[in-house]
Amino acid sequence: MLTGLHYTSPDILGLERERLFSRIWIFAGFNTFLQQRNQYIARRIAGVPVVIQRTREGLLAYLNECPHRMMPIQEEGFGTRSMVCAYHGWSFDEQGCLHGLPNPGLYHFTDTQKQAIRLRRFAVKEVGKLVFVCLSPEPVEFDSQFDPALQAELRRVSEHLDDQIIYSKFPVKYNWKLNMENVKDWNHVQFLHPKTFFPAMDRKGGPSVPPVEGDLYHAGRADLADLSYPTVTPVKLLPNWFESLVERFGDEEYYYNWLLYPNVNFCSIRGMHFLLQQYDPVSPGQTDYHLWMMTARRKEATTDFTALLRDIFLKERNVIEEDAIFLERMQSSLGEWSALPRQGTYELPLIRQHRWYIDTVLDGVRPS
Repeated sequence: MLTGLHYTSPDILGLERERLFSRIWIFAGFNTFLQQRNQYIARRIAGVPVVIQRTREGLLAYLNECPHRMMPIQEEGFGTRSMVCAYHGWSFDEQGCLHGLPNPGLYHFTDTQKQAIRLRRFAVKEVGKLVFVCLSPEPVEFDSQFDPALQAELRRVSEHLDDQIIYSKFPVKYNWKLNMENVKDWNHVQFLHPKTFFPAMDRKGGPSVPPVEGDLYHAGRADLADLSYPTVTPVKLLPNWFESLVERFGDEEYYYNWLLYPNVNFCSIRGMHFLLQQYDPVSPGQTDYHLWMMTARRKEATTDFTALLRDIFLKERNVIEEDAIFLERMQSSLGEWSALPRQGTYELPLIRQHRWYIDTVLDGVRPS
């Protein structure tokens, strides 16, 4: 129940960064890249540079910014490296405290001043192989954002994820919210993906939807934990040639989704291969699209799925591009002239998502 301004206004994006992305838990990456000491992931979360690094004490997350001149400490997206700023050689220990200071005579810091120099630390949590970060100094309770039953399912799924991963980040020219709304809208599949995705769906047109009496907006009240949930959709696909080479998740012919608010769609085709999509805001009309893909866990570590992953990746990019063309057209048409959408009963999950967003990010001010 949002107007065009909520997808085009820099002020709204500022509120989202302050009241949404800086307050709740955000997916940051897979711990597959963080198994050895000093392995790290460096990325931005709604514009904020973050580094997650493996230490003797486990995973720690920091603002990826040297307090001297604000230079990123870890400059690559992935790697294995101690925390040393390349600009002037300042180094930091595993607690984020200043450890080494080359040329100390140039600074004349007192011992008290040096002890006060440290990296800003963020809360970090692992759920199976998924890593989440909260930028708030007072993180929300993790269980209040993700239901414990959903967490348990993510841990079970993680047991089947392979450690050979293909990853890509690319820009798309639309607001991040449009993508999260799109993946919760199963009704578009037959129209936008008639040749790529829809033929695999076992239920054409989707399930029947019972009517809802009264105003859908008022029927849509939700708590934060209600916005993240699993879904399954029957599919009809031929067996994969690599099926005997992996430890499949489940034994159903399903398209699995684990929709993680605010900006993640984690899914699997028949439990054979997995992908995680994340939509990270850059500006009101531009989003960084993060895509991770892997098969189910290989039975033999020596099996090389490089070519297979590339093939799966290219097919997924075709589906993403089909969505992106329409979402970019939608973004280009939105503005202050846009009316409230006329949503139907099947869109109740989106309405609940919008109502929570209005109450939390917009202080309860419903758009007119």
